Amino acid sequence: MLSSRLQAGVVMSNASLPFQVLDGGFELDKRAGELRKNGLKIVLPGQLLQLLALLMERPGQVVTREEIRSTLWSGSFVNFDDSINSAIKRLRQTLQDSSENPQYIETLPGHGYRFSMPAARTGSIPEFKAGANFGTNLGANPGTNLGTNPSSNFVTASGTVSSNQPRLAVLPFQSLSGSQNDDYIVDGLTDALTTTLAKIPRLHVKPRSSVTPFKNAQLSLRAIGKKLKVDVELVGTVVRSGNRVRVSAQLLNVATEEHLWVESYDHEFRDALSFQNDIAGAIAGAVLQKLSPKLPSTVPTWAGRRRMAYEAYLRGHRVFKNFTEGGLWKALQYWNKAVRQDPEYAKAYACLAETHNMLGILGMIPAQDAMAKARDAARKAIEVDDTLSEAHNGLACTLMLQWDWAGAEQEFKKAMQLDPNLNASNPCHYGEFLMAMGRQGIAIEEVERLQEVQPLSVMLGSILGWLYYGNRWYDRAIRQHQRVLAIEPQFALGHMCLGREYSQKNRHFLAIEECRKARLLGGSRLALGALGCAQAMAGDKAGAMQTLEELDTIARSSYVPPYIYAAIYATLHEKEAAFEWLEQACKVHDPGLICLNWDPQLDNLRSDSQFQVLLNRIGLKEFTPYSGLAAKPGVPAPAHH
Repeated sequence: MLSSRLQAGVVMSNASLPFQVLDGGFELDKRAGELRKNGLKIVLPGQLLQLLALLMERPGQVVTREEIRSTLWSGSFVNFDDSINSAIKRLRQTLQDSSENPQYIETLPGHGYRFSMPAARTGSIPEFKAGANFGTNLGANPGTNLGTNPSSNFVTASGTVSSNQPRLAVLPFQSLSGSQNDDYIVDGLTDALTTTLAKIPRLHVKPRSSVTPFKNAQLSLRAIGKKLKVDVELVGTVVRSGNRVRVSAQLLNVATEEHLWVESYDHEFRDALSFQNDIAGAIAGAVLQKLSPKLPSTVPTWAGRRRMAYEAYLRGHRVFKNFTEGGLWKALQYWNKAVRQDPEYAKAYACLAETHNMLGILGMIPAQDAMAKARDAARKAIEVDDTLSEAHNGLACTLMLQWDWAGAEQEFKKAMQLDPNLNASNPCHYGEFLMAMGRQGIAIEEVERLQEVQPLSVMLGSILGWLYYGNRWYDRAIRQHQRVLAIEPQFALGHMCLGREYSQKNRHFLAIEECRKARLLGGSRLALGALGCAQAMAGDKAGAMQTLEELDTIARSSYVPPYIYAAIYATLHEKEAAFEWLEQACKVHDPGLICLNWDPQLDNLRSDSQFQVLLNRIGLKEFTPYSGLAAKPGVPAPAHH
């Protein structure tokens, strides 16, 4: 049974913690010198923060005025009585406290002050010992209940009552330890909570990719909730000091900004896996009882893995996310380590498949090598767990790159059946597949649907802009990639795509500038290829030839996809060289060829009979722009320049 307090583990005194939590959403971070409410910083002078910290270090004990004078006003020539009275008054105003009926700061006339932790919170911090197994049965006391309404009358953001299907977002938990080395642990906890809660029937949980862009966002929690279209938010912080960790979590009603539940957990940290098992299971159980008490009182167990494997898996996700060359190689190392430690780790194999696919797509390794390794990893993942959507999605991508269009479609369908929104997968591959099959309208509408589910996914937003670009909706594509870069300004692929779109609009200076940014931000060889095309379309033949020479230099020591050369020569109107390189691309199954039937950079080759031969060889149809959206009410006709 999961009780509200387990009598094993490490007790962390208030004085030993750099971070403390109060009811009402207040958090004091002594190390950072900040007071926050619901994650938002409250500006207080340093002396007031020091006074609050001094009082909180000794809850329930009298702190005399003389102690306060010697600690904070020593050597000062101000009127101490007026100063301390003013400071206490200011603290009470900040904490929304009252001198007549104090919740926090009590005055003892003639003696000093006493900081009173509210009774509901005193001694209510569950303590965990690493290795304990939680997440199956729920106890009777899952945390402090701060909601005024019964859970069966949960109030949604729209003001209606819903006890069956609340919409929830697990916002990125914040690390307050001051060390980036702990970030992967905190990110892993957010991921574990999202995954665990998403498995509970009738709880609608936003995917991780939708909420990640809100990490460190300068928005109120209510504003974030409205953007995500959710009823409740789960937010929290993590503080680690040596092998001791405190996790503080809060469940908030977006409509009323009311705390439905708050709790803190102390954990004796030994490894990331037991940390996720213990804390994610406990928090998820409490959330389940609060939101949906009529559901079975069970939480899906966070599947046990070998600890070193799980830590490597988490670290891989942390470096993979922006698809830079360095990040992909590091992710590959972590996920290879994960499967060495745990040869039956299906999710890690699926990640390996996706990484090899992306290394091939971005031209970092020869496509045939990438596809062979991606195929083997995806099939191993499916062998271990046939219900893993991301494994089928990874295999589908590999088959697409091998031009096995029927096999790819079959695997994409399996992935969509298991996870209709592809929350755990890279949903971009499916859009690329539909585009290659000449189903531009379905591709655009499907990716737009997926983006509604994951509105802040930069990769999904970028592929949507890429599809607009391929359909010759250049103005719409530019606006889309500008939105992507507003979310993540350092996203190299977004800059590269924007550069291509500016070229098609004859905004050549901006095009070249964006492609150079992509290159500087860690973009792959594709960014350098896009720069060469932008230079050629700007009439800068010398610049384009210089870029080709740079590619030649790279090719002497590493791989450069032939399709990159073909695109530059096509934009230079050197057809013979372009077709020679396209022939080389066919021989090595260059991933760029899945765009052959719609890539605007090759438009001046399409009238040549050799181009039709290439399309037939790959199994692609001629491109016909999709104009369906132009007919929708209220939607202006896209520009087809």
